[in-house]
Amino acid sequence: MDLLVFLVPAPLVVRMLDDVAKAGVRAVMVVSSGFAEAGEEGRALQAELREKALRHRLPVLGPNVEGYVNYVEKVAPYGTTPPPEPIPGRISVISQSGTVAWTMNQMASDRGVGLRIILGVGNEAVLGLGDLFAWAAEDPHTQLVATYIETMRDVEGIERGLEALRRARKPVLVCAPAGRSEAARRSIVAHTGALAGNTALRDAWLRGHGAILVEDPVTMFEAAVLLGHHRRLRTTGVAAALQSGGACTLFAEAAGARGLDLPEFQPATKARLREVLPHFASQNNPLDVTGQAAVETEMFEGALEALAHDPNVGFVAFDAFPPRLEDETVWAEHLLERVRELQRETKVAFASVAMSPLAYNARAKAWTRAQRLPFLQGHHAATGAIRALVDLQTSRQRSIPDLPPHPARARALRLLRGLSGPLDEAQGARLLELYGVRRPKEAIVASPEAAAEAAVRIGFPVAVKALAAEIPHKAKLGGVRLGLRNPTDVEVAAAEVLEAARRAGAAEPRVLVQQMAHGHEVLVGAVVDERFGACVTMRPGGALAEAGQAVFVAAPLTPAQARAYVDEQAARCGLDPAEHDLRAVAKAVEAIARAAHDLRERLASLEANPLLVSERGAIAVDALAEARRPA
Repeated sequence: MDLLVFLVPAPLVVRMLDDVAKAGVRAVMVVSSGFAEAGEEGRALQAELREKALRHRLPVLGPNVEGYVNYVEKVAPYGTTPPPEPIPGRISVISQSGTVAWTMNQMASDRGVGLRIILGVGNEAVLGLGDLFAWAAEDPHTQLVATYIETMRDVEGIERGLEALRRARKPVLVCAPAGRSEAARRSIVAHTGALAGNTALRDAWLRGHGAILVEDPVTMFEAAVLLGHHRRLRTTGVAAALQSGGACTLFAEAAGARGLDLPEFQPATKARLREVLPHFASQNNPLDVTGQAAVETEMFEGALEALAHDPNVGFVAFDAFPPRLEDETVWAEHLLERVRELQRETKVAFASVAMSPLAYNARAKAWTRAQRLPFLQGHHAATGAIRALVDLQTSRQRSIPDLPPHPARARALRLLRGLSGPLDEAQGARLLELYGVRRPKEAIVASPEAAAEAAVRIGFPVAVKALAAEIPHKAKLGGVRLGLRNPTDVEVAAAEVLEAARRAGAAEPRVLVQQMAHGHEVLVGAVVDERFGACVTMRPGGALAEAGQAVFVAAPLTPAQARAYVDEQAARCGLDPAEHDLRAVAKAVEAIARAAHDLRERLASLEANPLLVSERGAIAVDALAEARRPA
């Protein structure tokens, strides 16, 4: 027997598994619930199920799984209503939620889009996401994987599966809830029996392994449709030619929310548009071709030709819809033929984008498949799909590199020997310096008098700081004085910060005397997660350091990856390439990422906050680090 499906109570499943294996059954699917998602007793049953399956080398899908629909081989051991009009295709939907898989199947059926398989993994007692990713990588019928992830149960297995898909050059779209609200976190735990974990670090890890992240299942479906037709863009600029001003406004707003680049048209493009469009039409992007375009299709074709020949445009969205009635004449037939020609001539990708979902009858489904072009629905989901295509262009460049240890790693490990918990600033600064991050001139002293003498040697103005591992955030406790310009002020300030440190609980505080530096403040910090490894982020510095969402990237980074990340984050951090040395910032980001990765067994976090960025250079004037005990 190839497959046995269990729908009996959980204890009976476990009790019968030995006999099933002895009978020569080749695979098992457990629809039954009552396992890990149901509490301690269920977790014990699932552990026993896994132990028996591994002992018998028996593949088990589930438990708590709805099943799957194999569109190609026409096999459907599925616990829910199957798709009314299944069409074989090349998209494999592999999901931790059976309902998300069913929803993807329903959208495909409603739109006449082909799927290879829809499959829920349930509790992943034996077979997990990574195993199914590896299967899809080898499956000749799969060209694209779409997956929904709530929790990373087996990080190493998922990594192996993603790497297999990357080697096979099969894109993987990942919808993974952010879990930002408490309600979302409770739902994730109740649904899967596992914690959501740190989603920012998870997402950085997924991107580092080639995943293309999407916001929701509807966007994932539209992205799957789009990537089924287009994989490469000649450039990432997006243009739109739509038949109403309202559609243009809404598309522009949706595209802006996705961070898409809508470039201004080149002078030659505008000149050509003036030739083909009415005199009252604008030459803005998105381009309003007016409703007359559906009547005067030559005008619409001329506008699309102009956009396709603009060197800053790599993708063009337009609106040409399928027939709504069985005997309706389709006005766009010749336009779509010209679009296909333009794709071949210019290598620009085209997609039809409807403002909202459209119902497809049987004729519309057949018609859209015959056009060999993507038809997307809803500006929000469609621009998310375009974002996914843009992200695909750099997914391989974002892959986590395999770098040798830094030459300073051994010295850094010696520094961390015997330490755990927060380090003082001098220890954190030494780690930064070992990996190449600049620090100001400074001296560590024990008394106010010695601080005044050190300030004379260093040169005024100086900062004076309390130095003690017990007070990593010393400024909040009165442990920092800035801009001191004479020995007397330094001596007084040193006495004050020492007293503040002792009040805060520091046993043996010292004084750090540091030459003042100037520049724009940013924070560059890395954290080490036990499952996802080291990740680094760059944020606005100073008082804004904890505001807004952090954008992490998995470590380590190559110099090119660090510079690309800094370029992406510069504007939100207030950095201007004309005024600030982004190359120096990138070197600091690369260094801190490398240190966190190299020292991940002994380091929990490492941070330069602030990193002061000037026109020439960047310097870390504060350092925070936390060590962890060896495993």
